[in-house]
Amino acid sequence: MSEILLVLVLVLANGFFSMSELAVMTSRKGRLKELARDSRGARKALELHEHPEGFLSAVQVWITLLSLVTGYVGGESIGGKLVGPITRNLPAIAEYAQIISTSIGFLLMVFLSVVVGELVPKRLGILRPERVASLVALPMHFFATIARPAVLLLAATTRLILRLLGLGSMSAEKVTEEEIRHLVTESHEQGVIDEDERNMLNRVLRLGDRDSDSLMTPRTRIVWLDAEATHEENMAVMRETPFSRYPVYRGSDSDVIGVLEVKHLAGRVTENNDDLFRNLRPALFVSDSTNALKLLEIFREEQQPIALVVDEYGDIQGMVALNDLLGAVLGRAQATESSDDEPLVVEREDGSWLVDGRLSSEELREMLSLHSLPGEDETDFTTAAGMVIARYGRIPRAGEHFDWHGWRFEVVDLDGARIDKLLIARTLLSSTASEA
Repeated sequence: MSEILLVLVLVLANGFFSMSELAVMTSRKGRLKELARDSRGARKALELHEHPEGFLSAVQVWITLLSLVTGYVGGESIGGKLVGPITRNLPAIAEYAQIISTSIGFLLMVFLSVVVGELVPKRLGILRPERVASLVALPMHFFATIARPAVLLLAATTRLILRLLGLGSMSAEKVTEEEIRHLVTESHEQGVIDEDERNMLNRVLRLGDRDSDSLMTPRTRIVWLDAEATHEENMAVMRETPFSRYPVYRGSDSDVIGVLEVKHLAGRVTENNDDLFRNLRPALFVSDSTNALKLLEIFREEQQPIALVVDEYGDIQGMVALNDLLGAVLGRAQATESSDDEPLVVEREDGSWLVDGRLSSEELREMLSLHSLPGEDETDFTTAAGMVIARYGRIPRAGEHFDWHGWRFEVVDLDGARIDKLLIARTLLSSTASEA
């Protein structure tokens, strides 16, 4: 009986080391750091997680040793206990009693080793890795110290073999942006974060891929003040389209003279433009290819909340503001209002969407929960109107439409050559390329 009890202890000990190994190695580093503030065990688990070479070697030493001892003791103990009963109760096969009892003992040991020594402990380690790692870290440190001579030998041998294979200087793979996206998605599916938080995190991750031309207000929609216009004309512009800042030019946007900040006008507006434009701030210019994160850095360094966007020839293409960057992160709640307070997106009673052609392609993709928009891999566009033009290769006519991944995109209004409004509705067809 004592031998069977010894076997159970050995199997449980094997399970302890298996559970410890998996728990420490699958623990999230950030979570361990959080627990380490109040737990000595978590601090030790974090140390083992960051420097696993000695720990893993110690685990393998103990698991191998326990497996050998368990196999030696278990097979003989269980098998030997069965020889007598088989001989007495089944005399017809008495001559095979030793073989049968050994086989039964072997199968029982396999079952105990797999279930009690591997599967159940590892399952426990996976379910609560950080908690388990914090509990076992100190005992594992003790056992690793005992096995240190063997560990040093194994570690040296491991490094030598890796060096011979040309892998000795390889560093661990870094976490990729795609892995972070998957983590965000899994967190949402498990209820850890809600949908708005998931969308905001995804927009933050996409921000580095966006350029200023995808965030800017187009040149044709910039509200300018003209230093050559009359005082009354400029004041009328400010009353009709109230903003906190206005770019100012002299005659045309080829001669920009600065930016007017309305807050500086308080108490000193007279009836002449000289006084109106006395304290203009120098205009800030950025390239249309300036990365959104670089743009944020420029705003911070220059202490300017708006910038004029120019192309490679120096021609003004639009204007981008700090609020545009904020809208790119916060989403439609921040970004669907245009300069004249006209909503860029209107949801209709039938579930369809009336969309302004100026809506950014990022917002459109998120609104429709699409992984991609038609033509974005071949063509560089930044708005819903640009997507339609890229699709047709020309300015479409009102009424033309196409289907894409279960959505129908129809041009419903044109303002000259500009696509003003699109109607987007669900379609029964899920074809990705069907044309009307």
